[in-house]
Amino acid sequence: MPLQNPNLEGYNVVRNMWIKYYNKHESTFIAPKRCSGCYNDKKFVIWAVSVAAQAVVDGSRIYKELVPLVDPAIMIFQKYKNPHLKGFSAAENNGNDKDIYYDDDAQVCSAMLTAYEVTGNIKYLDQGRELTRFLMGGWNDNPNAKTKGGMKWHISNAYLNSCTTAEVAKCCLQIAKFIPDESKIYIDFAAKCIDWQIKVLQDPGDKLIKDGVQDTSDSPNDTKWTYNLGTTLSAAAHLYHYTKDEHWKKIADELAEAGINRNVFFYDRDYDMSKRYWRDPSYFVQLLVEGLADYLLFVGNEAPGDLPKRIEEEIRRHLVMFYEFMRDPDDGLYIQSFEPNLTYRDVYDKKYKPTFGERKGWGIKKDDKDGDKDEPLKCLMGCASAARVFFQGARVVPKIE
Repeated sequence: MPLQNPNLEGYNVVRNMWIKYYNKHESTFIAPKRCSGCYNDKKFVIWAVSVAAQAVVDGSRIYKELVPLVDPAIMIFQKYKNPHLKGFSAAENNGNDKDIYYDDDAQVCSAMLTAYEVTGNIKYLDQGRELTRFLMGGWNDNPNAKTKGGMKWHISNAYLNSCTTAEVAKCCLQIAKFIPDESKIYIDFAAKCIDWQIKVLQDPGDKLIKDGVQDTSDSPNDTKWTYNLGTTLSAAAHLYHYTKDEHWKKIADELAEAGINRNVFFYDRDYDMSKRYWRDPSYFVQLLVEGLADYLLFVGNEAPGDLPKRIEEEIRRHLVMFYEFMRDPDDGLYIQSFEPNLTYRDVYDKKYKPTFGERKGWGIKKDDKDGDKDEPLKCLMGCASAARVFFQGARVVPKIE
């Protein structure tokens, strides 16, 4: 059956994901078999948990029968918390672990704040406020740094990366509307983050966002992932919504245009223009889709020319492709790949070759493999990211004819 209702597909993924991975006896997500995103044989790193929790919250905004899943999903985070530092570690711990990544924690924070927005439960706002304050403490203020400013990646590693900087800005902008007395603090901090991002990490040519730079260096890592652009776009568009400053609109316009330019780095350019696609895994692509949706929400009718129409078309065709090539018809869940040749063998034979020819051979991404076997193995991150691709995409394309 072809994809018709992206929101309903997101709901189905969340429902099936919850049944497959949530263990009520351990009050957390458990892998039936060790897979991508596990730090031991059964438990998931907090990054995967944060995306899963956000998928649950996204779904509960539309489908009220998912609201009872919000509290158990958000409560999982407490197993990872270091109460002394107020941050959340990559793995469950006794409260003293310091393996804390600011970008992971920003996704935890966003899930908490969205949970408050959807449910009105003040405890999520309190948790999100505490975590936002912790995140703001990750700004690189080392006077001896070669590259000054920017958000650190890890509490003990001053790699100043774009995803952390933009995701922390997003959290600040999320919480600003809920605490009016403190809103200026958060908006100003977010502006500082995105100003740094554009000055230090944006490529002035293609307008994409480079991955990051160590504070001891002035030479950025010039890999340009989809989520780096998507998170920066979300923040820039939100800043324009708050300030109506044309500075932010110009940045957002350029980022949105770059995000759907089929000639840029994160498109697979081995194909004719009409068949090019975002080639990053779904856990990155979901944040690009969210960024484009946020751009249309916050900039909307002020977007230039036919840009909104082209964004809509690009999201539509990616949703259809993802559904057709990455979905397991047996359980309705998804692998992490966004590349149509790196999928199930029968899908490659029956769908890829008739659509794309034999330009690329069949294979499975390492993150989607069952150990060393050439067989796909789904994971929590892949399923959660898929749900978010559909929920965020549905904000732009609610129905597909």
